[in-house]
Amino acid sequence: MEVRLSVGGGVGDGGEAGAAEGTVSLYRWLAAEPELRGQARMSLEAEQAEPGHMGGALDLVNVVLSNGIALGSLITAVATWRESRPRAPQIRLERDGVVVTVQDASPEEIERVLRVWNESGAPAPAPADGDSE
Repeated sequence: MEVRLSVGGGVGDGGEAGAAEGTVSLYRWLAAEPELRGQARMSLEAEQAEPGHMGGALDLVNVVLSNGIALGSLITAVATWRESRPRAPQIRLERDGVVVTVQDASPEEIERVLRVWNESGAPAPAPADGDSE
């Protein structure tokens, strides 16, 4: 399963540079997260620029997860990173075309994100035991 993450306002007053810095920081945080090791492949990407807009800044973290348990770990790690920032930025998560925004690091917030994705009809995560196709 693939989840795309982007960092929005609140990172600082650096505009796009601040967002790119936040994206790299989030990527490093996730790469160091023990619960995601071996469960996720991550990469930094530049989002396609709109016509007339210069692109090229690293502004997305693309995460491919191996199972549903890793999805909960990813959301928890993202929420914790957000709370660790001096000015908590908006974090946008997209899975199967359904976008949610992380508001805080509470267990209720993690449940809300998962509920939104489940109610949207997004495909269910693969079981952790590897019995899926």
